[in-house]
Amino acid sequence: MSFRHLPEYCRLNTPSPSRRISGSQIWITLVSAIVFGVVLWGIVRTMGYVEGEEFSPTHFRSRRFSFYEIPIIHWQITPIKRTRSTPATARLLSQKKWISPPSTPPSVWHLVSLRRGAGERFDDDAALLLSQLRLRRTSGLFWSQWSQKHPQLARVLWPTIATLAQRELYILMPRLLELVRPIDDVDALRATQDHYLRQEYASLIDDMRAAGRDDLADALMAEAAQDRRQTATNLPSEP
Repeated sequence: MSFRHLPEYCRLNTPSPSRRISGSQIWITLVSAIVFGVVLWGIVRTMGYVEGEEFSPTHFRSRRFSFYEIPIIHWQITPIKRTRSTPATARLLSQKKWISPPSTPPSVWHLVSLRRGAGERFDDDAALLLSQLRLRRTSGLFWSQWSQKHPQLARVLWPTIATLAQRELYILMPRLLELVRPIDDVDALRATQDHYLRQEYASLIDDMRAAGRDDLADALMAEAAQDRRQTATNLPSEP
């Protein structure tokens, strides 16, 4: 190669400005992607963690769950992890056969609580029952001790609570449990809970009618009628 061709040769083999810019863009894109990934990971780690608890009204079991999601759009990105959280009192009710869970696995679960990221925990209606099943006094779990001390009363009370749970009427439970707590007679307990539930059903039906929810009102009326028939069946026959 002659020296007179050297300038042209150098021009042909010198990287063009466009090539240098393309290389820089690749590095900028790569670094930006890494930074974005780190930021996204941090956001998901701190704000995308979801945890909560759910309750099976048919089996009186509870379980906690957790997973990660992309915040705002609530797009789940990890599998759900579940762990058992059934209170000892609920296990006792099944062991003593004061409730009668089906032999099949639970298929219905009601939300107890939910927390997203660092936000406050949201408690749903089922928390009203779970808080009672976990209620402690200085001597231990209150309803576990009460039930073992009054097995005949427990045989009447807990099936009623289970029925209300399956109907998602947890809102009626705290007052009902408060009313029966001091009772030590089966007939008095049955009369108290029947009177209370008749009043509450009538009030709920009126509220649903006023809100234009005739479908719910009709369903409540059917449930109340079913309870009355059940109560009549359980009444002792007159001599």
